Amino acid sequence: MRVLMFGPDPTTKGGIATVIANFKNHFKTVANDIFYLESWKEGHLSKRILSSAKGIVTLPFQILTKKIDLVHIHIAQDGSYFRKAIAVRLTKLCRKKVLLHVHGSHFDMYHQESKPWLQRHLIRTLQKADKIIVLNEDVQAYFREYQIATEIIFNAVPVPKQEKMASERSQISCFGQLGKRKGTYDILKVAEVLKRKYPSITIVLYGDGDTVEVSRIIQDNKLTNVKLGGWVSAEEKELAMQETLIHILPSYQEGLPMAILETMAHGIPNIGTYVGGIPSVIEPGVNGMLIQPGNTTELEQALTLLLEQELLREQMGIAAYEKISHEFSMPVYLRRWEKIYSRLE
Repeated sequence: MRVLMFGPDPTTKGGIATVIANFKNHFKTVANDIFYLESWKEGHLSKRILSSAKGIVTLPFQILTKKIDLVHIHIAQDGSYFRKAIAVRLTKLCRKKVLLHVHGSHFDMYHQESKPWLQRHLIRTLQKADKIIVLNEDVQAYFREYQIATEIIFNAVPVPKQEKMASERSQISCFGQLGKRKGTYDILKVAEVLKRKYPSITIVLYGDGDTVEVSRIIQDNKLTNVKLGGWVSAEEKELAMQETLIHILPSYQEGLPMAILETMAHGIPNIGTYVGGIPSVIEPGVNGMLIQPGNTTELEQALTLLLEQELLREQMGIAAYEKISHEFSMPVYLRRWEKIYSRLE
């Protein structure tokens, strides 16, 4: 089968770009030929508009000239939805099959909170797809109420060779866009307590987003144990993980965060929340900890437990690595995609 993957430039920021980059770097198959077309590029407004227009205009020509059988479209909410809704319709006009890969951390809420005309439009878009992939049971259950069948395929990551975690690590990391949805402000609320109890521990927040507001809170509250790491490249992230003792992501809404999978693949125990697909990978007390979103008392308690019990932390790190290796590694992931593509032939 000849597959055209339509999504953002894989070198840009964000989880969808990481998924596409993993496909490009790891999906080696004799049964399928995979081609890639960018729907969006990072940059100033004119560059983003131009790249989106180019992707949409080019799509039918790519389908015809490359004799594409299936267009694998990566979709999320807001601007991504509108670009991909056009792509779905163009693909069907070319009489080719559509696979919609839904990445939005709250795509169900996006539909629910939209105006009636957009709700109808979104359902019609989903109905045109030959196959829909989602990241968690919440989104699957929501659209089942509209008689839309979906299948869950969790994200996956490359798994490095396991190495024993160095005992001198003293950094708690959070990889993800700064803001309320990712629980950034909850982290700042517990930072002052951690500063008093564990003065040698540093919290580093990696990502863009609400950097101005977060910086203000850090400065106003003299949170000298909190640093902003900015958005990091893959190489910089790898170095940051070598310094990371615990990864925290107390999100309010999620699909299945790449940051959790990536850190667990490095043997780093995680503290996450009972949202989206996170409980499918973090087993509380086994390979990490789960808390209720917004519960800063639970966040503080979980951090205290992992900081004070080195043996437990080490055991969770090993279990985290094993979980990713067996269920969320690239070989496992790509075999699932081989089956999906074969069933659409």
